[in-house]
Amino acid sequence: MIEEYLQGSVGQLLERARSLQGAISKPFPPEFRALVQTCRNEVNVLIDHFGKLLTDPRFKKANVQETRLRVFQRLVKDLDFIECVGFAALTRINDEDKALTKLISDITEEVRFPLIAPVACCQSHHSDYFGAFTMLGLVHVPLLEARFLLHLPDLYHELCHFILTEENNPVAERYQQALERAISAATGHLAPMLAGSSRGPKAARDLALAWTTCWLDSWGKELFCDLFGVLAVGPAYAWAHLHLCAKSGQDPYAVTSPTHPPDEARLEVLLIALSHLKYQREASLIEKKWRDLHALKKTKNTADYANCFPRSVLRKSAEEAIRAYGEMNCRESAPGSGCRVHDLLNEAWEVFWKSPQQYANWEKKNYPRLLKEK
Repeated sequence: MIEEYLQGSVGQLLERARSLQGAISKPFPPEFRALVQTCRNEVNVLIDHFGKLLTDPRFKKANVQETRLRVFQRLVKDLDFIECVGFAALTRINDEDKALTKLISDITEEVRFPLIAPVACCQSHHSDYFGAFTMLGLVHVPLLEARFLLHLPDLYHELCHFILTEENNPVAERYQQALERAISAATGHLAPMLAGSSRGPKAARDLALAWTTCWLDSWGKELFCDLFGVLAVGPAYAWAHLHLCAKSGQDPYAVTSPTHPPDEARLEVLLIALSHLKYQREASLIEKKWRDLHALKKTKNTADYANCFPRSVLRKSAEEAIRAYGEMNCRESAPGSGCRVHDLLNEAWEVFWKSPQQYANWEKKNYPRLLKEK
């Protein structure tokens, strides 16, 4: 069965892959050409691998057919990804994509970002909010989000994902190594619980193992991207975090997401970084409004949160990120920096709280300043 199935299915998928190559034959703006080449290269690799499923003698043996099917399924998943993310972005490039790509380029110049600026695509991707597809050099933003100012500080967070996945780059390695030290502190804190004791319940050890895995896989990375964001754009990033949390309705102390740390932990590191940046007044105001928000929801600290995100571990994360950010020679946020994007995003939040009823009109009037040519 498997031989006949793959002969027909792979043949169709090879035609689909070649059709994708033909779908991006038109000229593209210069800033999108790297994405074009990446997509072409990835599809060529997949075409080669699909072909080997049919021709490689190693796949003809009866005892490897289960493995052969798994390889086929993985290749289908990879082709779906490159089509639905990379090629979809290229086949619908519009003026908003170009403007947001220019904005990201301006941000990287202001920050002295150590890598090439990614390109942007203004389209929703499943249930994602902002997202970075580092292998493609692409940032996704929800369909209309780029027309408004309050959440745009999250672009700085997404930029950091490219630093954390960069390979063989001594500058990026400084931030990556700082992340490793922060994760080591977190997992070291959990080690006694993970080791357990003859009297310790197995459930507690299993929970510590799950937390350790989350720190290693994702929690540390997300905290470091948050820290990069606040170090680069200052209070605007922390306000954007509060804004998102106010809309989401999640429990800020819930240690339940395998991909993101609790919102309370994220806010704690942001406040530490703001104090380092001499934004003590703004940090106090943000913390007060944060507490007011969660007083309405009657959320409380939990034993799981206290065990998993002690203040000492969060402070270690912040200190490591602050030091490494400086070692990358990135520009730190400062009031009235003179950087167009930085200053406007912070001004937007100041106006929001000073004149909330007039904010929407102010934003509509001042948004063009964001895209102004230098």
